[in-house]
Amino acid sequence: MIGCRLPVVDGQTTWPTEPGDYCGPVRGYTGDKQSIFFLKPHARDPGTPPHGRGVQHVACPPHTYVEESDGSLSIFPSIGDTRGDGSEGSDGWHGFLERGVWRQV
Repeated sequence: MIGCRLPVVDGQTTWPTEPGDYCGPVRGYTGDKQSIFFLKPHARDPGTPPHGRGVQHVACPPHTYVEESDGSLSIFPSIGDTRGDGSEGSDGWHGFLERGVWRQV
């Protein structure tokens, strides 16, 4: 799936509404760390668990990102399928955002 990078306006997140949308980096949500917010590609698919349907984020660090020449982002390492504490189990999608393209592993 080709994602859509949403703009950060005056330091504020444009919240993702469609699967594959992502926005960031922004500061202030996770302290002084930068965060990137997204809806995973399967967020609106039938059978996706409730915790896989909402906006999620990665913090940098431990993740890192590269802003590509076309304005898209790549995020490393992979975006996991569980919350940080693992309390809700898998959300059904684990993979990468590479040059704005979502790839499941």
